[in-house]
Amino acid sequence: MSVQFELYKTPMPKEKKNKVRYHARPISFETVNTEKLVYRIHDRCSLSPSDVIATLEELKYEVAQCLKEGKKVHINGLGYLQITLSCEEEIRDPKAKRVHKVKLKAIKFKADKELKAELSDMHFQRSKYKPHSAGLSEVEIDMELTKYFAENQIITRKDFQYLCGMTQITAYRHIKRLIAEKKLQNKGTTHQPIYTPVPGNYRVSVDIKYKDKE
Repeated sequence: MSVQFELYKTPMPKEKKNKVRYHARPISFETVNTEKLVYRIHDRCSLSPSDVIATLEELKYEVAQCLKEGKKVHINGLGYLQITLSCEEEIRDPKAKRVHKVKLKAIKFKADKELKAELSDMHFQRSKYKPHSAGLSEVEIDMELTKYFAENQIITRKDFQYLCGMTQITAYRHIKRLIAEKKLQNKGTTHQPIYTPVPGNYRVSVDIKYKDKE
């Protein structure tokens, strides 16, 4: 299966504003969650799904404990994990003995050569969707969603953002508008929303039945 990609305009310094360059970004409309990952691993080995879940839970716990101790974690064939820090206040003197408000900034991942080698035979294909069409009108957004829902049953905020080439805030604003217009509905939860068309919109039959959120 090919990796879908699209081209985005590369931000240029002010002195090179007249030069236009583009770069490729992967386009993904699916996230492989833990449940799917568990069964993919189960299908490839003798471990039961419960064994895989237990292993992943322990791996998560031990990695977190090691990072809390300020250690790097190396998972052979996968890569390195380590924390990065930030300071909430300006530090003018590197010799200062009292540095307050140091906090976790991010967890950095560096892939092993083995993992990169596993990905060396990837195939790439230009996406048929146009996620960088930032100036889409409301009608054009509806057209993009109609094409999208012809092949997909659900859409997330991130999918919507890529599909329409919007920032996260703009995507949320349009999703809120589409819900108010009764074109989209949230079939997930408040914290993990998953959107589907309201039947009768985007060529989705009024007879379709969605599973209600738990």
